[in-house]
Amino acid sequence: MRLSSITIDADGSPSGYIAWYNHHTGKPGFKVLRPPTRNEKYGIQRMEMLAIYFAIVKNQRQIGILASSRKKKQFIVNIRSDSKTCIEQLQGISKVRDSVLQRICMSIRRILDKMPYVIIFNHLERGRNQAGLLLDQKRRKEIEKNLIRQCQKQYYNVSGLMMEHYSFATA
Repeated sequence: MRLSSITIDADGSPSGYIAWYNHHTGKPGFKVLRPPTRNEKYGIQRMEMLAIYFAIVKNQRQIGILASSRKKKQFIVNIRSDSKTCIEQLQGISKVRDSVLQRICMSIRRILDKMPYVIIFNHLERGRNQAGLLLDQKRRKEIEKNLIRQCQKQYYNVSGLMMEHYSFATA
């Protein structure tokens, strides 16, 4: 029996962004959520788990289409994350202690129970996580935008002062 599979990377950021990347379609996905408060005990882990949840939910239709086209083959969905703790919790190796994380895990389990194919969770290195690389790229672009805004603001302030000084000196 031949196996068919789809791989989806997921990652969450403490700044409130989550991302996923479907390797089969080559399509990334982003979602902005309310960021966790600073030093929140399970904040980053919640974002990572939400990234996995949304990666499954937002790709559910695509997974269903692919799985139905492979009728005689077993279909495997490989969800990858660089959060080893989240992966171990979803694999049932580690216990989920936070009540919010428990609710997210239960939501993921309910979705998976309805899917007629095999879903596996795997850990991968941060540098190989396409969703994490997308988040890094998005963060760099935002930093660049902020720097440009600051430079423009300073330029207009300085050029305004120069114009005032020039008009005062010529009067």
